Amino acid sequence: MSVPQADRTLDCSGLKYPVPILQAEQTLAELFPGQVLEVVSTDANTIPDLETWAQRIAADLLLVSPSADGQFRFYVRKGRAPAAAGARASADNNLFLVVLRTGLNAPGQVRAAFMYASLAAAMGQDTVVYCVQEGADAAKRDVAEKDVSPQGGPTISQRIAEALDMGVRIEVCTQTASVRNIKAEDLIPQAKLIGGASLIDYAMRTRGSLTF
Repeated sequence: MSVPQADRTLDCSGLKYPVPILQAEQTLAELFPGQVLEVVSTDANTIPDLETWAQRIAADLLLVSPSADGQFRFYVRKGRAPAAAGARASADNNLFLVVLRTGLNAPGQVRAAFMYASLAAAMGQDTVVYCVQEGADAAKRDVAEKDVSPQGGPTISQRIAEALDMGVRIEVCTQTASVRNIKAEDLIPQAKLIGGASLIDYAMRTRGSLTF
């Protein structure tokens, strides 16, 4: 794909996530619809959030260039006003969010998070368990080895399996994974790495939420 012609360039080199996105949005507000902003960044943690962010502000993410010398560029075209909030809410009225930030040292909390997620899915809700901070460890392949749940009761792995059977989506914050040195291959196959902006998007759209 050819590199878009930019109407303005914003240099965010050296700035940490999420500052490049915040400054990009401020700069886009100064442009006319249809104009293109080029953003230079050095923090790869910004990349997973770009698509969700662009959708949220009704802009078009045109290109994310490959990283070279620790630098990458993204190009976004300013759109027109976002769709009416009422129309968006109508489309999202069955989204249910469970935020898991508790680690394996509190197995009861982790099991409860997936249990309630299963219940929400059973009640017809499009349910997401979004794992941040220590909660990201619950989505790893080695959870069974580190689970200290009391014998005779359900394990974390069993609760996760129940949730997956009910269609619950398990997502892990990309930025959390980077800080905790968790790679995609460390996660169970059903878990997905996704940017932190998605959590904000879910929180804005959700019908209900629980935090563990």
